[in-house]
Amino acid sequence: MSKKVFIKTFGCQMNEYDSNRIYESISKIGYEKTDEFNQADCYILNTCHIRDKAKEKVYHEIGRVKKSFKSKEKPIVIVAGCVAQAENNEMIKREPYIDIVIGPQAYHKINNTILNHLKKNEKEEETDFDTLLKFDYFDKIKNNNSKISSFLTIQEGCDKFCKFCVVPYTRGPEYSRSFYKIVDEAKQLIKNGTKEITLLGQNVNAYLYEEKNKSFRLSDLIMVLEEFSELKRIRYTTSHPIDMTDDLIQCYAKSKKLVPFIHLPVQSGSNKILEMMNRKHTVENYLSIYEKLKKINSQIEFSSDFIIGYPGETEEDFEDTMK
Repeated sequence: MSKKVFIKTFGCQMNEYDSNRIYESISKIGYEKTDEFNQADCYILNTCHIRDKAKEKVYHEIGRVKKSFKSKEKPIVIVAGCVAQAENNEMIKREPYIDIVIGPQAYHKINNTILNHLKKNEKEEETDFDTLLKFDYFDKIKNNNSKISSFLTIQEGCDKFCKFCVVPYTRGPEYSRSFYKIVDEAKQLIKNGTKEITLLGQNVNAYLYEEKNKSFRLSDLIMVLEEFSELKRIRYTTSHPIDMTDDLIQCYAKSKKLVPFIHLPVQSGSNKILEMMNRKHTVENYLSIYEKLKKINSQIEFSSDFIIGYPGETEEDFEDTMK
């Protein structure tokens, strides 16, 4: 009889992608997905550290699990994701009900970590930054997602170090997956029935894969995916203005499948605040990108992120953003 696993996912699209890959990994050691958390032999909470009170949300969820399993055998409780990476062993100290803490760059170790816990009945913590080993491992596991719209991680981590952001500390430095492995996974998703692929990365447009004398950027990947007749739409998220290169902008002229929509966070309309944030771009840089894209396609749509009330922001800075 197979064991049941319940995975609850908070946060970004990459966490959704990761949760799917985690399941495909632990299915190799006998776990089957359930939608009923109170039937689980293994409860995995895949966490996000971006939002306020993310850590407290985790402890609230653990409390809910404890209450549900009060009169029956406790499941293996695993905290995964960015909160796990940021808080690591402190989580187990604060909440002994947690059995395993595993960061997002250690998911290739999850099977052995679970098996070690079952064998030794000891707490386990895995928060090393082994991005290369992680993708080498998951590249060998077929992506069986059969949704019409699927996520596909191509890049992880961030080297920008914006003053307000924890991503460089929870996801590590920027790393780009093998161009060829991404294309192989895309082919598998399309074979499964996917019609729309969203390419994911903490800084997805920083994607740069180099091998010998060749280099591949996000624009190259988009144009290769364009050639797959069964694939109807291509999206990507999330981008940074300083990585919005002309070759990527030109994809909006060349590609018929790239959706005419871009999410490009600006954060503030004040150059003073942008410098304080360590954003590495100006308002003028951002508007130049906007104008180039609108010149290619006047119908292209934009969304963005703004931080209001940043420390040191004046009324004048706020008004600059509102313009």
